[in-house]
Amino acid sequence: MQPASDDPRPTAFLPTLFLFAAAMLSTGLGAETLTGKLNGQSCAQSGHLCPTSNLDAHLSFELDFVLQQPDGEYWFLSNVPRDTKVRHVLKQVQVRGSVNETYRSIEVDALMVPTDQGFATVWTPRAQQRAFEAIYQDGWFSSARDPGQTR
Repeated sequence: MQPASDDPRPTAFLPTLFLFAAAMLSTGLGAETLTGKLNGQSCAQSGHLCPTSNLDAHLSFELDFVLQQPDGEYWFLSNVPRDTKVRHVLKQVQVRGSVNETYRSIEVDALMVPTDQGFATVWTPRAQQRAFEAIYQDGWFSSARDPGQTR
């Protein structure tokens, strides 16, 4: 008979799993819609809105772009690509997603910009995945294209 210490039991991990699940629920995760302007992270930390235009050279020096609300609070958009954020910098936007209060971030389900008819969705994770698949499966790098064909 082996000693009890060598007997791994799956049930021994249940309390740890329960504590981990409880901790995840207490981090403040929840689906919300927030409105604000996309702003450079360093500018938001300094308490002002910048750059002055979406073609400003300052954009290349920003580490990230955040959703800044009118009260000055800002949220990181954890899964939105940089090029999407830059394209809509300084615009009033709505972001729908899972808010994490601890890390002041949002895992975005939809990024929306105002139009004459209301807000229009300009980015979703699903649309990003479809674009990726179109490029890498059907498009630029597709093996179905004739190797001798030029663009």
